[in-house]
Amino acid sequence: MTNRQSIHGVWLIERGSGRNLVARAYTNIDIDMDLIAPFLSATHTFIDQASNESLKTIDTEYSRYVWEANDELIFVIAVTKSARIGHMRFMLKYALDEFMRREVPSNSDLTSLLSGWHGAPNTFKHFGNFIDELVTQYEETDESLLAGKTMDCLEVYSHLYRAILKVDVDKKLRKKMMKEIKKKADRLSEEHPLLKNVPIDEHGVDVLTIDVYKLMDGTDYKNFRIALEELLRIIAEVSRDIVDRETYREMLFEFAMPYVKRDLDRLQTYAILDDVVRHLF
Repeated sequence: MTNRQSIHGVWLIERGSGRNLVARAYTNIDIDMDLIAPFLSATHTFIDQASNESLKTIDTEYSRYVWEANDELIFVIAVTKSARIGHMRFMLKYALDEFMRREVPSNSDLTSLLSGWHGAPNTFKHFGNFIDELVTQYEETDESLLAGKTMDCLEVYSHLYRAILKVDVDKKLRKKMMKEIKKKADRLSEEHPLLKNVPIDEHGVDVLTIDVYKLMDGTDYKNFRIALEELLRIIAEVSRDIVDRETYREMLFEFAMPYVKRDLDRLQTYAILDDVVRHLF
């Protein structure tokens, strides 16, 4: 993995005892993985019982701890403060659901599984390996994986752009709209050169012309994501400003949101769902 990791460590903890089912460290953080588990469990229990609220995150000076829990287990991930919290929470929920599917026998339940577990660290070794794979896929890794992640992200944004630009307007208004989008996108390309050769005309915005393999030579994934998000903001803002409110609303519910619903898992995987809410509404 790259040295610029977002995820420091992961803990899957039994709520009642504070025992680690799985503990993984991914950076050189100065933390005793077994010692901190009871503290994380006790902190969650205290907030849950003392304030009648559910603990979601806690910040320290350099890190952020994100929680997901059910009646028996607590899943905690320690990340950098720059990590996308929505994405981290989605990963935790996805992993917790996978634990229930993979580790709890179909003829039993979680309570029975935990009552029969005597703390042997290798019991959930295979699930620990699954967590390693999940974290590896999130972090920037080898070229082929990064290219796949970049292409997936590119396709999602392309679908969103096309959905917005299906707004029902006449040729004159569409020409005005696309001219304004191109003008603002040209200014954006000064900061993000990867957008310079993206075709923007009356037919739409064709970001699929971007070669992700060439892109990786000079642009990291984070800047790539920022550029696509900023382009989404421009397309949404221009459309909202030029098109009347009712027509814009019809586009949202006829084209944009049905696509979001169909591809919800991928939007959550690449932490794009919050961009949709922030820029389209």
